[in-house]
Amino acid sequence: MNMVQKSNAISHRAGAFLFLLATLSIFDANSLLAQGPVLFQNGVVNGASFRPPDFPGGNLAPGSIVSIFGQNLGPGEPVFSPGPNLPTQLSPQQTRVQLNDVVDCPLFYVSSGQVNCQLPPDLAGSQVRLRVITTAGQSNDITVPLGPVGLGLFTRNSNGRGPLVASNDTGDPDPGRRFQLNGPDSTARPGQDLTLWGTGLGPTNPQVPAGQPASGEAPAINQPQVFVGDRPAQLRYTGRAPGFVGLDQVNVVVPPDAPPGCAVPVRIQLGNQVSNIGTIAIHAGGLRCLDPFEDILSGTSHGSIVLHSGLGRLGRGQLGPNPGPGGPGQGMGGMVGPGPGGVGRGGIGPIGLHPGIHPHAGGLGLGSTASLGTDVVTARFVRLAGSSNLDIGIPPAPSNSCNSYFLGPFGNADLFAGPAEFLNAGGLTLNGPGVQLTLGPEPVGIGTLYVSSLPTPLTQGQYTANGLGGPDVGAFGPVNLNVPALLNITTSLAPGTVLSRQNPFTLNWTGGNTNDIVVIHGRVFQSPEGNPPFGELLRNRSQGFVCSTTVGTGQFSIPDYVLNTVPTGALALQITHMPSADGVARFNAAGLDLGGVFRWINTATYLDLVLGP
Repeated sequence: MNMVQKSNAISHRAGAFLFLLATLSIFDANSLLAQGPVLFQNGVVNGASFRPPDFPGGNLAPGSIVSIFGQNLGPGEPVFSPGPNLPTQLSPQQTRVQLNDVVDCPLFYVSSGQVNCQLPPDLAGSQVRLRVITTAGQSNDITVPLGPVGLGLFTRNSNGRGPLVASNDTGDPDPGRRFQLNGPDSTARPGQDLTLWGTGLGPTNPQVPAGQPASGEAPAINQPQVFVGDRPAQLRYTGRAPGFVGLDQVNVVVPPDAPPGCAVPVRIQLGNQVSNIGTIAIHAGGLRCLDPFEDILSGTSHGSIVLHSGLGRLGRGQLGPNPGPGGPGQGMGGMVGPGPGGVGRGGIGPIGLHPGIHPHAGGLGLGSTASLGTDVVTARFVRLAGSSNLDIGIPPAPSNSCNSYFLGPFGNADLFAGPAEFLNAGGLTLNGPGVQLTLGPEPVGIGTLYVSSLPTPLTQGQYTANGLGGPDVGAFGPVNLNVPALLNITTSLAPGTVLSRQNPFTLNWTGGNTNDIVVIHGRVFQSPEGNPPFGELLRNRSQGFVCSTTVGTGQFSIPDYVLNTVPTGALALQITHMPSADGVARFNAAGLDLGGVFRWINTATYLDLVLGP
């Protein structure tokens, strides 16, 4: 099968993806249609990545699919282009998108709050000015940067982060079974062909006319690199998807040394231009992927019990002498505001911890003023809806690579996204060094959750959990978990420290087991000018990143490709020590399709840092 045939065969799946991108919505728009159209500031974005135009890599590219957000842009009920060739006017409101006063943008989709169109492939210059015109009037103008490439990858969550829309090539001679949507239960194997879908690769040869589907192969003139788990992948084809308008198709071979896992980071890169970073699932045998934390699969139930140490504890250099591993919580100050360190029942303070921490005990949610302290036990038993999926899919396996994702004001991220029911497992008991607790289910809007402070700091030794059984989950246990000596982060970063994106900075540590995992979670807020403390940063847009490695490396340098995705602004860092797959205790119980895990995490947080140019 030659490449044109192969591309056409793979492209039969892309129709669903175009519908997916055409129904995305990241803004609320409920204004009356009788009013004139209004475009939101920073509301013109790549239709796959959704990266803001004022963030690094947020420029648009000629020939790419763009999403335009605002109010009164079209009808309340969405209208789609009726045929393969895109019109330049659509909907009863006769919606048009005018570029640079003279050119109209071919339209995929029009609604009151969103318009999707394709920028003409021959668009020139360093910026493009857009306005929307309807029968009710003309919108304000928005100017966005334009470049030769503006890379974006489509994700299954339709928000530019998390699992990618990717197709495994199984090699099956039956075309109906040959291509599989990649996911936890349909993984890619090292050495297997894989297709990614995106937009923004820029000009092609031959050039495809604006608004018309590619009739065959149209390779990108600027050929990018693709990285899977930070390993370079062999390219098979990179260009327009035959039969579609503005949709880019990237055929690669999964690297033979690609790390296994349910959330292996994937990015496209051309020079310093880096796409949004999504994830794919990889297993050496093509079986269901396994990560060393929680088994998460749409339409199934699972459970987790987590011992947390150091929540809200500041790292070395933050408040004078470092209290050391297991030390007392400190007032968080600066970005987080005054108050005790640790966890409140409403969550952990507003810088946002990595999504491996349960949202009800912190996650990236807002904090409560009532602290439970730095050492906490939490549990949740979850049934995911069939429509649920991994969110940013972390913590990842230790792949020595990174993920990066955009978060809007008060943005949130978790292990999974979508509808979920939290199950009642009855009472839980926990015993360990200085610990003898019974936890009861606490009702919340979507079920029941479990959280309690530990009477003594988490320490080396064996902890035992038992489930007494409840209406949704049967009894289980005893489940024994061994906690090793906890990691000591030796890097000292005082508040106000300015870090440069030109020189990747390194974090260092000692202690811990060699095969344990270290997850470095950072979040850069586009903050007002001035000196720290910056006040309530969650009101600002931000770009998060998550990197993973093993304890045995002793250090990790944040790579430049990550720093090229984040804005200049206030930086918060969290370093988390957690067990490898062998260090997690697993259990089974009636009502839990995938069973459950009992694990621990140990954290240190650095606040009020600054990422400079």
